Amino acid sequence: MSGITSGVGLFSGIDSGSIIEQLLAIEARPRGQAQARIVQLQLQSAAYLDINSRMNALKSAAKLFREAKTFQTRSAASSDTDVLTATASTSASNGSFQFIVDRLVSTQQMLSRGFANSDTSAVGMSSMTLESTTARLDRDVALADLNSGAGVERGRLSITDSAGVAATIDLSRATTVSEVLDAINSNGTARVTASVQGGKFVITDTAGGAGTMTIANSGGYNTAASLGIAGSAVSGTITGSTVYTLNTGTLLNQVNDGRGVYIDSESGTAAHSFRITITDGVTPVTVNVNIGDVYEDVIPPGGGTAVLTKTAGAVTTMQGVLDRINEALTDAGVTNVSAGIDGTNGRMQIIDSTGLRTISVAENGDTTATDLGLIGVTAGSTLSGRRILSGLNSTLAGGLNGGAGVTGDGALSFTLRNGATFNVTVDPNQSLQDIFTQIEQASNGGSGKRVSVALDSKGTGIIVTDLTGGSSGNLIITGTTGSDSAASLGISTGAAGVAATTVSSGNLQRQYISLATPLASLNSGRGVGTGTFRIVDPSGNTERLTITDNIKNVGDLIDFVNSRNLKVTARINNTGDGVEIVEDLTEGPAGTVKISIVDESGSVARALNLAGTATETGANNKINGSFERVVTFNAADTLQQVVEKINSAGAGVSAAIVRDGSASAPFRLSLTSAATGTSGRFIVNTGTFDLGLQTLDAGRDARMFYGSSDAARGVAVIGSTNTMDSILPGVRIDLKGTSNTPVTLTVQTDTSAIETAVGDFVAAFNTTIGRIDTQSRYDEATERGGPLLSDGTARELRQALFRVVSQPGIGTTGRFDTLADVGITVGDGGVLELDAERLRDALAEDPASVESLFVTRTQNNDATIDYFGDGSVIVRNPNAGQSFSALGVMGQFEQLVDRYTDTVSGILTGRTKSVDDQIKIQRTRIDALTARLEQRRTILQRQFAAMESAIGKLQTQQAALGSIGSISRAG
Repeated sequence: MSGITSGVGLFSGIDSGSIIEQLLAIEARPRGQAQARIVQLQLQSAAYLDINSRMNALKSAAKLFREAKTFQTRSAASSDTDVLTATASTSASNGSFQFIVDRLVSTQQMLSRGFANSDTSAVGMSSMTLESTTARLDRDVALADLNSGAGVERGRLSITDSAGVAATIDLSRATTVSEVLDAINSNGTARVTASVQGGKFVITDTAGGAGTMTIANSGGYNTAASLGIAGSAVSGTITGSTVYTLNTGTLLNQVNDGRGVYIDSESGTAAHSFRITITDGVTPVTVNVNIGDVYEDVIPPGGGTAVLTKTAGAVTTMQGVLDRINEALTDAGVTNVSAGIDGTNGRMQIIDSTGLRTISVAENGDTTATDLGLIGVTAGSTLSGRRILSGLNSTLAGGLNGGAGVTGDGALSFTLRNGATFNVTVDPNQSLQDIFTQIEQASNGGSGKRVSVALDSKGTGIIVTDLTGGSSGNLIITGTTGSDSAASLGISTGAAGVAATTVSSGNLQRQYISLATPLASLNSGRGVGTGTFRIVDPSGNTERLTITDNIKNVGDLIDFVNSRNLKVTARINNTGDGVEIVEDLTEGPAGTVKISIVDESGSVARALNLAGTATETGANNKINGSFERVVTFNAADTLQQVVEKINSAGAGVSAAIVRDGSASAPFRLSLTSAATGTSGRFIVNTGTFDLGLQTLDAGRDARMFYGSSDAARGVAVIGSTNTMDSILPGVRIDLKGTSNTPVTLTVQTDTSAIETAVGDFVAAFNTTIGRIDTQSRYDEATERGGPLLSDGTARELRQALFRVVSQPGIGTTGRFDTLADVGITVGDGGVLELDAERLRDALAEDPASVESLFVTRTQNNDATIDYFGDGSVIVRNPNAGQSFSALGVMGQFEQLVDRYTDTVSGILTGRTKSVDDQIKIQRTRIDALTARLEQRRTILQRQFAAMESAIGKLQTQQAALGSIGSISRAG
């Protein structure tokens, strides 16, 4: 009976539990007040966070004008979207531009003869060789490269043959020499033949009339004169003036038939590409010439130790080469010696004007001087280099046989089938067309040439044809024993000759990959990418090589491989069409491991045709990355199997089977280039097996003319895809169709994007003000105030926001000073309003001023502080980058938002932290009050328990006394 087991006392009948709760409720009033205070503080904190969020949204809307370059947003509209469409970036310039789309890009496709089935019968082909047309022995020269880079004035010319028949040739859309020749030769009216000779066009009359062939400009164009062929024929031929020569503007990547000039990327003040030695027989003077990047030790502006600095880039033109040579000669104190160009012979010259000194050139470990034609020529007071630019539509003989050129003494002996003989000595330093002409002219027996020399049907070899009609003897072509140029040209028949009227050289393996070849140009312009591949050398050593964008050309790649600690050498292969990795036998005996190369990331090795394993060890332990791919077939391979093997060869050609529906032989082999345009053109050689291939599409580049309603007067633009993104900076043009009439493309400021951005800013501002008002207003209807009612911070923020709206930009330019000037005003209810029409008018009146008002931002150079003002003590400014000499209104909003929302020092951040601290204090107080109330509850419970116990005892005593009284009365 010592405790209370329920709210009501057992003896007293008092509801002590209720009494205790009532007493505690009175004492708990301070705790309730603290809890109410927490709720109020939490509402304030949530309100601050809400406003903070709205402010950050306002900052984003303001910052977007600067970061998204909103005022530089452009739109591009085409007058005919069936012909072309376009998109413009912020870097585009406003304007209207005219385009005539001449043709869309196409892809080379070939189709074979028909086969009876695709998966049963053997095709019978043993192999197929696939290679890019860059292997051809001719190169179609762009008209833009003629006349020392000034190009040709396209248009019309008229030709009147000797019979008086006239034809007008339209060359308005011609862009290459071949197109000029084709247009003249296929005119169908005037009987003439067009060809090229060196750097000249040659037009030959074939009408046989009594008159004189003439060629003149036509239709107000200067085309005939620009091509060098305006005039009258002499002996039936017009040999034009030279329009294609080596000149100061010739790009280095054009010489050597596009193989260019290799320039090492060596750095340092002593870096040089080659050496010129001038000697007078007594004291030689050596001059180092650097045509690559120039580095100098430069002392920084503030003084201190000199820093190796790149001060000039590598040269890209012949003029640059001449300048570097002549500057080096001058710097070395050499007088009366200078470098120049012999345009007639397509070569460089270094000349001593005194004629008393000898000049020689030596490499500095690379091939730069060789590529410039200055190595391998006889030294003298005039050093005349080797020819490095061929004639029109030809290539240099020096590129044959993988770059080894035509070896031997040049002497050729011919015995024709009619018994006639002649000898000729060809110049291996000239172009192939020059050699052809030398042979044909030497064969002239008084009645015309008796031998013709031309390219074979594949364009990779030459074919010599006996024109005498004789058949009694053999055709014999020989060279000098031990110095056989006929064998080097692939046309030697041996002393016995051949009982045929033609001799074919086969593939003469023109070099088209050199140290200067950009990696990005390989694989029809797809490049090789970046990545890592692993090489295992003949000794079993392994190296991982990572190819980055810093490795620009084949020479860089070869140098990188050769710099590794491997028993291999990287080099251009013997056929000049790829890189090969061979065992370095100078590093000791042959290893026992076959060289292997595996891509680990990316596909660089595969793109270089180097992924795989050597087939042998020893002298043939090598991997040849030739881009001439030979696909080998088994005798029983069906058409389907032929397709599968071609597709797995990775030759850049896709094979498929086409069924044409014919009854007897409906299955055809289709070959399609993997790349579009002329860069994707390929050559197919099946040897003696006749696939009956027909060319359905030769593969042509997209072409359009820009800047005029007349294609002849427009700028020709050519691309390997239907997307042109380099004509107008910042504009991508997508070609959809062709047109004979010009299509107008209009690029203009996208005012709708500006209006949208301004509208978004106004909305963000009004949302922010609305939230501030909601959080701080008093509702008379409910007689309740918002959590920030009478809050000074909210009131000051609201005022600051409107202050920025009304104040002018700092240091802005133009006629507009405030947002109100461009249609952004404060309307009824204290919200911003946008007058879109006024904004458009302002953009039309002075767009630069509107942009300046919004986004001007000139930061002060305050990275350091001159502590004493005399330069003696300079310290770093901890607040650098926060002051501006000019700042537009949107920048001011950014600054205001940062002042309030900065996560460390922001005003709202501080207020939120202060409220959170108060919440913590109230929670601590509540915890203390709760503990005290629990203690009070325990005391009250004990007191009531004691009372109940006392009452119980009294009741027991009373009961005992009552019992005694009863006994007494009974007695």
